Amino acid sequence: MFRLNEASNMAPSTSVNTFMASKVHDTRLPPEVEEGNVEYKLQLINPPPARLEHLITQLKWRLAEGYGEAMYEIGVSDKGTLIGLTQDDLDRSVATLRKMGEALRADVSIIRERDVTSPGETPARKVAEVLVRKCLTDDQHFLEIRVAIIGGADAGKSTLLGVLTHSENDNGRGKARLNLLRHRHEIESGRTSSISHQIIGFDPHGALINYASNNIQTWAQICETASKIVTFLDMCGHPKYQKTTISGLAGHAPDYACLIIGANTGVSDISREHLAIAVVLKVPVFVVITKVDIATPPQLKRTVSSFLALLKAPGMRRVPVVIQNQDDLVVSVSSFLDSRVVPIFLTSSVTGENLSLLTNFFNYLPKPMSDYDQLLEEEVEYQVEEIYSVPDVGCVIGGKLLSGRITTHPHTSQPTYYLGPDRGSFIPVRINSIHRQRCPVNLIKAGQAASCALTFLSDPNASDSFHEKDTVAYNITPPPSFRLRKGQVLLSTPPPPPVWEFDADLNVLHCASTVGPSCHGVIYVGAVRQGAKIVRMENVGSLKTSESARVRFRFAYEPEWVVVGRTVLFRGEGGLKCVGKIAGVMVENGEGR
Repeated sequence: MFRLNEASNMAPSTSVNTFMASKVHDTRLPPEVEEGNVEYKLQLINPPPARLEHLITQLKWRLAEGYGEAMYEIGVSDKGTLIGLTQDDLDRSVATLRKMGEALRADVSIIRERDVTSPGETPARKVAEVLVRKCLTDDQHFLEIRVAIIGGADAGKSTLLGVLTHSENDNGRGKARLNLLRHRHEIESGRTSSISHQIIGFDPHGALINYASNNIQTWAQICETASKIVTFLDMCGHPKYQKTTISGLAGHAPDYACLIIGANTGVSDISREHLAIAVVLKVPVFVVITKVDIATPPQLKRTVSSFLALLKAPGMRRVPVVIQNQDDLVVSVSSFLDSRVVPIFLTSSVTGENLSLLTNFFNYLPKPMSDYDQLLEEEVEYQVEEIYSVPDVGCVIGGKLLSGRITTHPHTSQPTYYLGPDRGSFIPVRINSIHRQRCPVNLIKAGQAASCALTFLSDPNASDSFHEKDTVAYNITPPPSFRLRKGQVLLSTPPPPPVWEFDADLNVLHCASTVGPSCHGVIYVGAVRQGAKIVRMENVGSLKTSESARVRFRFAYEPEWVVVGRTVLFRGEGGLKCVGKIAGVMVENGEGR
């Protein structure tokens, strides 16, 4: 996405000269690829009907690749050469693209134009970058991006979210954050102790939709109007609530992480910790440095210098790029997912400095997901992140659908799902209704977050027929013997037994001494969080910092549902921090399944 400025030489930032920038070729983009949501077109002038039909099919493919968004580079050859068009030909090409968009119920917006005319040449030639975004549909409803807001206490995380969601600058004393805090002690201390959710939206033309928009007072009204939703997961910054933040980053599966740093206070140990966790979980990170209005020049310089040193550290190796204008913005978005670039915004929630650039950044961010088509065809795996009890509705679970698709249609056959594990067992359930961001929907697909109202079945072998309600006992609350908790999963097929033990290829990030058998700590695998210990190591007796080996873990309290290939975090006393991949799972007889 947004590649035009990759074809110009980027100068280092003038406001903060310590930031690095990269150089690229002057008149060429990378060659066009068949996959992805970016399409190069030299021109689209008056195509005949058969050609127009082919172009519409091509646009439909690009929109599917981008989950409802596509980027067209007009005036660019398939090999990436910036050839350009006259203004008249460019306008006619964009008009054709708008006609193609109308056929697919998609809106077309010109992001920017760039002059590629050689010195002394006439007429002028331009290339254009055009965003195509699908309008709302019943099955997709809206595109959602999940952004975790991380960073140390007093960095201004909740205040920034208050400004973004209400478009009203802070008064310098925390007024903006009062609309977001959930508990009295949070209001009194100003510190977030639980993960809160906030949203903003964008219409098909890219206009911001939040509580400051006309006739918008609820989440449902934002979702009804928007074609793209950005969900913010406001994490805790105080060390006291560090486990909550780690669980949120591991279990809520954010698409991106936004690290907030106070310009006047610098990079705290908690900020370093949060950045490291996001990196090992492979969550793309961008940075917002707040409070630039009250930071003195020496304070800002110290903050920038310490952050640059952090990004250059072994295991990090990131390239920071400060965002000063629209060109910087689109370049950073284009290279964000495919490189080690870290976009950085210098902002103030009091003066509003650079907040418009940050808002546009959220509008342009793509949905990062690989193997989407394959995930859609797999069996349902829904990760339980939250649990609610709603009057007259019963038990509601909130989480993210990792694979497959779930539908609910009245008066049709409803499938049976399996919820668990609790002490090793699963129970059959059916889904009564689904909500995304408090809006009722009939379908969710892999990668989407939603809440599901459940009906618990008394008969594990209950028929899937809708008309069997007269013969099967239903209950909106779980059986007394079943304990519903975070970290469980909802599956579409009868699952194999959960496991007490699993093998992981583990790398020790930090350890005060050594890691060996019988070492105790806390395991994080997706939404699963439980105490565990190392029971075996292959070919080594112990591990030190930066060493790795295959180890076997055993859960301390009950078996869990874990999947080979998932990332595992292991933390223990003395600052022990390890990361790895699950290599195998063991059933009770000690053999793998």
